[in-house]
Amino acid sequence: MKVKIFLLCSVVFLVQVALSQQTGFSYKFPALENLIYRVNINGNAGWSSFDEKPSNFKVRADFLMELVNLGESEGLYQLKLTAKKSKIQVNEDIFEDTTWSDTEISSFIPQLLLQIDKKGKVHKTTVLKRGLLDFAPFIGLFPVFPESMTQATRWVQKIESFNFPSGKIPQLEFTYIYEGPSKGYEKIRFLSNQIIKTTSKQQDTDVKITGKNNSDGEILFDATKGVIAKTSGKLNLDINYMFQVPDPNKKGKFLPVPMRITLNLNFSFIGLN
Repeated sequence: MKVKIFLLCSVVFLVQVALSQQTGFSYKFPALENLIYRVNINGNAGWSSFDEKPSNFKVRADFLMELVNLGESEGLYQLKLTAKKSKIQVNEDIFEDTTWSDTEISSFIPQLLLQIDKKGKVHKTTVLKRGLLDFAPFIGLFPVFPESMTQATRWVQKIESFNFPSGKIPQLEFTYIYEGPSKGYEKIRFLSNQIIKTTSKQQDTDVKITGKNNSDGEILFDATKGVIAKTSGKLNLDINYMFQVPDPNKKGKFLPVPMRITLNLNFSFIGLN
């Protein structure tokens, strides 16, 4: 009898351990409650084309990102993102500084409305107020949680990428790794060593795009509150375009026009409440 009881207790214990390792994280955004993040993006950007010397820029963006859930519709949070107290600088030129105001909305960073489910998947993005900087791809780095996870669980996310005058960069691909509890949070790593190779057509111009996405970072998730506490990392992109442009002097012939874009950016999102 004692042996049977011991075996039964052992089975119960093992089941409890197994269940405790199954973690299904979800986001929780109480209606009309503001979340504030301090956002910093800084680093270098480069641009070059066949007929111009390479240009390199130091870029820096500091602002507060306000997130407020306007309510739920069909199981989706209606999350409005607004940038305030922003300072945007390229080299020594300051393009915007609203750090003196508590209410003024950034004119450089778009105001967005995200329809997002509890696992973090964005179903629709609506631009409420246009801006000059393309900020949406950074939101795409936030994890979309699997239904269940154990330590070392991996999953892959593809995000829409940045818009540039040369066109849209192809989708960027990241691998996420759940590393387990860390100082009261759940730690998730993300990384990419993606080789980019694709072709597209823009009107009568063929475009061949090659390059590399070499990026990484970490996310600390507060599972009790259902919010991201902190995200930090680096985004390193090296993208080469080869445009095949119709030759105006030779019908049916094309001229190759190369272009290159590089981004080496450090970024952080730190929750303030």
